[in-house]
Amino acid sequence: MARTAEPAHRPRDAAPAQNLVWGSGSLRELPAVADDLRCRRVLAVASRSADPVVARLPGLLGGRYLGRWSDVPAHVPAHQANLAVGSAQETHADSVLAIGGGSAIGLGKIVSLALRLPLIAVPTTFSGAERTSRYFVTTDRGKETGTSGRVLARAVLYDPELVAGLPREVVAGSGITAVAHCLEVLCHPASEEALASAREGLLLLWGSLTSLAAGARDLSTCQDALAGAGLAGHALHELGRPGVVHQLCDVVSTRCGLGYGLLYALFLPLVLRAYGDAADGARAALAELRPGVSAEQSVAEFAVRLGLTAEVDPRRVAASVGLGAAELRPLLAELSAAAGDRAESSVVERLAASW
Repeated sequence: MARTAEPAHRPRDAAPAQNLVWGSGSLRELPAVADDLRCRRVLAVASRSADPVVARLPGLLGGRYLGRWSDVPAHVPAHQANLAVGSAQETHADSVLAIGGGSAIGLGKIVSLALRLPLIAVPTTFSGAERTSRYFVTTDRGKETGTSGRVLARAVLYDPELVAGLPREVVAGSGITAVAHCLEVLCHPASEEALASAREGLLLLWGSLTSLAAGARDLSTCQDALAGAGLAGHALHELGRPGVVHQLCDVVSTRCGLGYGLLYALFLPLVLRAYGDAADGARAALAELRPGVSAEQSVAEFAVRLGLTAEVDPRRVAASVGLGAAELRPLLAELSAAAGDRAESSVVERLAASW
């Protein structure tokens, strides 16, 4: 078991460096982590899938444990976020412990941001959300996002025992999200730290996720997947903003109710093509993993190996879930109009023209 403190990209309202705790059994370090952060009233945010972990909290935290907020729907609906914030206020919580995947950690971020409380994260999937400064809530107007250093987890406990034996669909759906982080960072001008994290994260994820999806349960492979996801999240944090594929998946998932795993499997090959020469860094990284195979084909086949799709042709995948040109072009026009710069808008326009 190892504990490391790693500097993070620091926007104006940045949090201190993250304390990363690695290794089998690292959940047992939770009391020491809470002591380091002077946490005396800890509210857990955890969905029902985290029941086995939550059951250990009274023994680990004793009287510091206030209880658990368990209503953790996908997409962080604003109404539920407000209720969770209210619960933290009523119990006089001085810290938030988020246990789970992107939804639980995303809700924990909102509570942390609203009340300026330190966040501790225990990831039990491979989304990498625990290492990004991005947060969002879903309102009647759609998904509203932002970035703040205050939502970075002050400490992250990476315990491979907690992800051994995850269902294949959870491995695949969360893992391809982290792969998308890596590939999108490699499609943008970014710091060397961001690019190095993206390349290393992609390498770790590529092998470990396919093994886990095939039924592997060894802790070494689980640790590699957690490490890859953490690096992916850190790379996206360093980049400072989500790329086109993340924005597109956000919009389509919210409007159409489709899962992120399927959407990343569908859109990643198409968005890579739309990036054109800007995707050369991503292409080079994928070429090292699959020599002689195009980047788009590599990603499409990777999604099939994970069990996310049965087809390598993204358009056939789209047609199978009712996403044709009529459904997608209005959403792409929205994204193009809202794009942060001309380069991003051009990627979206090329994607729309190719549909």
